[in-house]
Amino acid sequence: MCGICGVWYFDPASTVEPQLIASMRDEMTHRGPDEAGIHTSGPVGLGFRRLSIIDLDGSHQPMPNEDEQVWITFNGEIYNFQALRHRLADRHCFRTVGDTETIIHAYEEFGSECVKYLRGMFAFAIWDARQQRLTCAVDRFGKKPLYYLLDHEKFIFASELKGILQCPGVDRDLDLDALDEYLAYGYITAPRTVFRSIRKLQPGHTLVVTQSGVATVREYWHPALVPPEQWLTDSVNDLAARLRGVLLEAVRLRMVSDVPLGAFLSGGVDSSAVVGLMSKVSAYPVRTFTIGFEEALYDETSYAQLVADTCGTEHTREVVRPDIVTILPKLVHQFDEPFADSSMIPTYYVSQVARQHVTVVLSGDGGDEIFGGYPWYRYGLRQMFLQSFVPASLRPVAGRIGAYLPKATKIAPYVSVIDRAVAYWGMRTDFFDPAQRAALYKNDVRTQLRHAPGEQQKIESFKRAAGLDGLSQLQYSDLLLYMPGDILTKVDRCSMLASLEVRCPLLDHEVFEFMARIPSRYRMNLTASKILLKKAVGDLLPPQIHTRNKWGFSIPLGEWLRGPLADMLCDTLLSPNAASHALFDAGRIHLMFDHNLNGTADHASRLWSLLCLELWMREYACGGSLSSGASTMAQQMRPEFAPDLHHKS
Repeated sequence: MCGICGVWYFDPASTVEPQLIASMRDEMTHRGPDEAGIHTSGPVGLGFRRLSIIDLDGSHQPMPNEDEQVWITFNGEIYNFQALRHRLADRHCFRTVGDTETIIHAYEEFGSECVKYLRGMFAFAIWDARQQRLTCAVDRFGKKPLYYLLDHEKFIFASELKGILQCPGVDRDLDLDALDEYLAYGYITAPRTVFRSIRKLQPGHTLVVTQSGVATVREYWHPALVPPEQWLTDSVNDLAARLRGVLLEAVRLRMVSDVPLGAFLSGGVDSSAVVGLMSKVSAYPVRTFTIGFEEALYDETSYAQLVADTCGTEHTREVVRPDIVTILPKLVHQFDEPFADSSMIPTYYVSQVARQHVTVVLSGDGGDEIFGGYPWYRYGLRQMFLQSFVPASLRPVAGRIGAYLPKATKIAPYVSVIDRAVAYWGMRTDFFDPAQRAALYKNDVRTQLRHAPGEQQKIESFKRAAGLDGLSQLQYSDLLLYMPGDILTKVDRCSMLASLEVRCPLLDHEVFEFMARIPSRYRMNLTASKILLKKAVGDLLPPQIHTRNKWGFSIPLGEWLRGPLADMLCDTLLSPNAASHALFDAGRIHLMFDHNLNGTADHASRLWSLLCLELWMREYACGGSLSSGASTMAQQMRPEFAPDLHHKS
């Protein structure tokens, strides 16, 4: 795993100074502490930081082709590079034994379409001196990030936003639409970033920039689930056997490494399945890692130990006592953008623990989205089940009646929304709903956001999935937005801060494309989740893992906000000098804090998101439009960026 960056000035008489590339590159040293490289040629500069995994003594980057007319800087792993190399060997000369050079020659053979031949996780940029063209790409699910800035003079890119901010004169005006999305969901989805001038390349997309300053964005792959008429009709036993084979191949490909390798093991179905499959493939005991907290409610290490004993792994278990006051600002800096998924805390700690022993781990990320595991999927199924008994004309009446049912009644939450589409469950959030956000904003900001833009991408995702069954609609929306925006962002930033590579075999695109054709009843029903996955790997795991309830990677957030984080809240978010007061009604924030402290309301997740935002604004945003006041800032934030950007599907 690595960090990449680069600058291209469109004026051919310009020169990129190596010192600029070095400052961008070295801002991301944590992504690649083992080696650094720079290539500059006139108006083009590429930078690279390396975490050595494959071909330790070779594959130095930026890497050229044979005549040095094509250069690449590449972050990630290509798992099928050996098969692809064999295909290209007759027409190209290979000088290394790693995967980087395979991408160069695949580009020479297929152009930007080379991404379709790559099986892995990646973000790369290829400078083609002959064509005067820069080609960037991100893997199908967005496991590896790529930020970029395009204006009429230059194109800048980096694995992390902080790399771009090393360039002088970068506009830091905030994008209010992105901020509204953050308050709604706790993260910001591509192509937006928190800064109006900077964008993220979306998963499954390429970006080709020409010397005229025109950039063309193309989607080369999409996480498309299929309608019922295209589902596979094999028996469930046959489908489970086929899935087992696809999973074994995905795991086997990801166990190729020239450095020590292990696995995260939480004791949930997904990570346990990965460990079980690794144990089948490996000739040696798999190294596994888990962390727990002193609070028993948040500790699942006993389940992880059960799996470790069953699979015969070499297991490391560590109970952590987080120094949350110290670690939170460090993580806020690492994420570059406002980010409020509190499971970033345990994700960072387990990455730290693993890095003491190995350089690469496999994880179970993607299992909930691919196989059907989130609680809100089942909530949606239950609502649809009730809807089947109530004629559409009567559902509004039933919904009004449901609002009066005792809240403790299990059926009440479903009856009260019986007239809503299944998308309702995918739109719910633990953060701020539109009314809460409207009340939080100052008047001049609120006027700019009267249409609640935070929900727009979610709404569009459900429109695109309208032809699918309800469960597939919910999965599709998460695959498109939640997984790359939250889950994969969290894993990338936390693991890279520990200089650890994380590989996700459940997010192999061939695993997804198989599951996309599986009848939804084999993914989840009213009482069971991940049905086909459990059937496929059932013999590898202890029975307790199959029957336990879904357990997220959570922390005692409420206790921390009333304990060790209370002083930090007062000193930052509630301070008269809080940067976020340019946007928000300070009185409402104080009221939320008081109600949360005395227990009259639970605002833990909302206060946490505001605290993370305040810490972020103090470090990243105060040099931008905040200094002009909220009114000027709001007026400046609305125009869309990148008039020279063209999108093609």
